[in-house]
Amino acid sequence: MSFLVMVLILGIMVIIHEFGHFIVAKFFKIGVLTFSVGLGKKLFGFKKNETDYIFSILPFGGYVKLKGMEDFENQNRDEDDFMNKSPIKRILVIFSGPFANFIFAFFLVFFMIFFFGIAKVENRPLYSVEGTYKDYFKKNDLITIVNGVKIKDFNDIFLNLIPNEENRFEVINKEEKREFTFKLTKPESLSIIPAFPPKIGIVENNSAAMRSGILKGDLILMIDSFNIFAWQDISNIIKENYREKMNFLILRDNDTLTITVKPDIRKDTVDGKVVEYGFLGVGFSYEIQKVGFIKSLKISFERIWQISFSILKFIKQLFTGRMSLKNLGGPVSIYTITDQTLKIGFETFLSFLAFFSINLFIFNLIPFPPLDGSYILIYLFELVTGIKANRKFMQVYQYIGLSVLFFLTFLVTFNDILRIVQK
Repeated sequence: MSFLVMVLILGIMVIIHEFGHFIVAKFFKIGVLTFSVGLGKKLFGFKKNETDYIFSILPFGGYVKLKGMEDFENQNRDEDDFMNKSPIKRILVIFSGPFANFIFAFFLVFFMIFFFGIAKVENRPLYSVEGTYKDYFKKNDLITIVNGVKIKDFNDIFLNLIPNEENRFEVINKEEKREFTFKLTKPESLSIIPAFPPKIGIVENNSAAMRSGILKGDLILMIDSFNIFAWQDISNIIKENYREKMNFLILRDNDTLTITVKPDIRKDTVDGKVVEYGFLGVGFSYEIQKVGFIKSLKISFERIWQISFSILKFIKQLFTGRMSLKNLGGPVSIYTITDQTLKIGFETFLSFLAFFSINLFIFNLIPFPPLDGSYILIYLFELVTGIKANRKFMQVYQYIGLSVLFFLTFLVTFNDILRIVQK
């Protein structure tokens, strides 16, 4: 089932991408010779306004064939040839493919926020502080006021921040009260995480937690001799003590009971090293808060930016050598994540789709052939200098790009196989 869903995901993402090229090409009156849903041999189709709309045998995506797109040197072009249009129009046609993936991701995020709501997180003391502004905060700080607004829920902190302005905070840590201000020039780098309550909100099917009898709503009080004050305490303890059976002291309704749990053992590759860790298959409990249309739009933009920033940061770390190429994944990794998110729930699965779609948006804009970004770079050069690329240059340009692409394909496939063997 998960494999079929993965194939469907890949197909939908590619079709959305190609439809972006298609619709803008039509808008600029560029000839579209073929719009194919699927790849390989044609199954059936129809022709309308000089465009062949076909359904092909392999449901892994699709493609759009634009009239005269590869005809770099022909001087007798038709008016509706792609290369007969201005560089700006060609750039917009190429950009529209990745941008369609971006729009789809934004729609998914907005759909989830507007119809499902957002997690209402209780304002609790900070458990961890990272990022650019970590020196201003301490563990166990309770943020009470931001820019004069009293904080009720943890989300209120971020809703009352003012980018590129001085922001004033009032916090309490035990009995100590502090006030401080700083200019928030990098809102995405304000990484503060509260101590989530150790209450079970999600129990995955066939997980160690389910097999042991842990239920949604259980409040974890102790694990062996360790007192549990926050959800993160559970993760830290499991990380260090997962090889043996563990006794969980749990509050269920008004009853206290002890449940013995043997965590599952999983492996992953981090910075080129195989890391082994314990896995319970649970998620923390939270309330859902409904938000209006305008607020949903605002939060959607913020989340899309946060996702995009994290992907760009990952790519930067790859190119600077701070992130190992072994962290790249291919189809097997996509299948694994698809399977895991489907088990957790529909909303988590939609979040993965949004993340994956933004990945496609950013990845396709990398200026390296045969990605869309490479064509955008060529047409930008033409726009600035007036010099058009000739066929010989494009052949060498694409040959180099395809060679690197084949290498990356081999690399991610090798990484996927290595992950399977190591498990």
